[in-house]
Amino acid sequence: MYLIAALAYAFSIFIDISVYYIKYYIQDNKNIRYILSLINIFQYSARASVLIFVPVMSYLTETVKDKNKVWEITLITHVFVVLFLLMLFHTKFILNFSKFIIKILNVLFGKSKKIEIIHFKPVEKNNSVFKPSTLLFFSVSYLSGFLFSFSISFLYIFSFYFPSKALMLSSFAQIINMFGSLLLILFIDPKIMGLIDKEEGLFEIKLFTISRILVHISLIILLLLI
Repeated sequence: MYLIAALAYAFSIFIDISVYYIKYYIQDNKNIRYILSLINIFQYSARASVLIFVPVMSYLTETVKDKNKVWEITLITHVFVVLFLLMLFHTKFILNFSKFIIKILNVLFGKSKKIEIIHFKPVEKNNSVFKPSTLLFFSVSYLSGFLFSFSISFLYIFSFYFPSKALMLSSFAQIINMFGSLLLILFIDPKIMGLIDKEEGLFEIKLFTISRILVHISLIILLLLI
């Protein structure tokens, strides 16, 4: 059960990042809005995965009250996230995965509507990691991911240090989570989607993925120091 919870959380993060690759690689000029609606359905399934993680961790924290087990599951969770996200750098995998997801969702929700998938070659530009705009994008991506994942996974560990402040900790976690989500919604998502409309953005999507991998490596290190 605990391993399933860790995998569920890792899968939710994987979904949140992989949808940008799907939006980039899956194009159909006649069914743009329909394709996006299918991708949104897939993205919302990430929330269902988190709903598996949260009650299991709450049970461990409040009923079992096993601090070491909570620490172990949190550590394993972040390791799984890193492993899942590394798969996104395999172009053949993400292409096949994107096609598979769209085909399955199309059968389930579109009654096998005819979709003509268009692939365009990535536009090679002189992208530099050290450009101020790129560094800003990477920093905001990292901060967004750190706030989001820290607020969800570390809440249960801090509950053992402040057992009488459970509601206060939950409120702070929600506030931190909100700021992380706002950074994604207001800055990262519009930037990537605007570039995808121009048949660009693969560099930024990969940079976004790297930032999230570094977030979870940072959280692993933080856990080891606790």
